[in-house]
Amino acid sequence: MDGQNLLRILIEATGLPNQALETELKKLLSARGVSIDSLTLDDVREALASYLQDTLIEAKETCR
Repeated sequence: MDGQNLLRILIEATGLPNQALETELKKLLSARGVSIDSLTLDDVREALASYLQDTLIEAKETCR
């Protein structure tokens, strides 16, 4: 499966608005230097784990 199809399947599986999520994921992956054409499930896992960690840290600092 190519990266574009993987991204499409993941986005559809979330049930979230497709266009907004696609834009956000592409920005996130691009910032990590990941090409959509060569995207793997491991790339997505790593990017989302990093995003989640950053979000949790930011939320924790906001609550202080």
